[in-house]
Amino acid sequence: MLRPCLALFLVATTLLAQTGDNPANRVRVKFRALSFDGAILGAGYLEGKDVRPLDLSGDCFTAEQTYVGPNPLRFVLRDQAVPAIAPEVAAARQQLDHTQARMLALSQELETAQKRLGFLTADARERGGKPKPGAAGEVGELKARIEQLTSQMNHLAQASAQAQEAVNHPASAMKTTEAKPAAKPKTSDPKAVAAKPDTSSRTAHKPLADVTFARDGRYLLLVHQTPTGTTIDALDDQDGAFPFGSLQFINLSGGDVEVRLGGRTLALAPNAKGVLRPAGGHNTYVAGEIHTKAADGFHLGYSLRLFQQDDVRSLYFLLPGEAGGHGVRLKGIEERQAPDPIAPVLETTPTKR
Repeated sequence: MLRPCLALFLVATTLLAQTGDNPANRVRVKFRALSFDGAILGAGYLEGKDVRPLDLSGDCFTAEQTYVGPNPLRFVLRDQAVPAIAPEVAAARQQLDHTQARMLALSQELETAQKRLGFLTADARERGGKPKPGAAGEVGELKARIEQLTSQMNHLAQASAQAQEAVNHPASAMKTTEAKPAAKPKTSDPKAVAAKPDTSSRTAHKPLADVTFARDGRYLLLVHQTPTGTTIDALDDQDGAFPFGSLQFINLSGGDVEVRLGGRTLALAPNAKGVLRPAGGHNTYVAGEIHTKAADGFHLGYSLRLFQQDDVRSLYFLLPGEAGGHGVRLKGIEERQAPDPIAPVLETTPTKR
């Protein structure tokens, strides 16, 4: 069910343009990218004759890239002719990337929760040990969440250590291509000379997918697999389209849904997307529900509880649930706003009197 929905979403959201390398078909864009179906290591994109390495994670967006060049932008898999590594090592590297990305996201949430708990604790201390109304429940939720995050991070740390060990010491799992010694030319053949190694294949790159931009601007690129190959969807990320502190939902469930979150409702037709900003405020919990439409009306399909942060934006994909039921599944991707750069401190030399 997911593959046809993704294909329809691509058709509904992508505006195709003419291709070519002439100036009229050049674009100037900034983009972040992620892989919907798991990490793609060894990826990159073409910039003229150069390949810009850009490994794609399944858990977080890449750093922002700036691209000025032909439209469409072409993604490739780098250096296909280099000696291959064993599948076990490749799986360990992918697991390591996933684990580290997840640990980073959890550590950021843990830091925020600890700061909020410290603030509430200090506020209660100033009140003579009595927290302000409603704070006691939040303190309990924060403590439970901190304990949960700590446990998850400990588990991920162990998994990361195991994956790192597999990468560092692959033993016989690493497959290397050993060059055979060249056969000595026969002395009776005057034309026999030492052949130079063929390195042309080492600069070959396997095409991965193309993405055509409707115009210059900023985009989020979603790389996913379809029955016909790899496809890239370009989601508009212009200023104000998907601000930090908001949530963007993409309905790939195959039916009409309503996202009811913090007293606000977002109605989405199949393959539609929309942005919702909870009204709870920064560092607060907000409860919500996702309802799916049936012949007799809407039914509860998913219950969620989110921790609202003004410096985090979340992208949620609504996926089909069990056949014959009203439920949906969620796949979420979070992105935290980069801190503002710190202005350099300029030292001045005191003037002599």
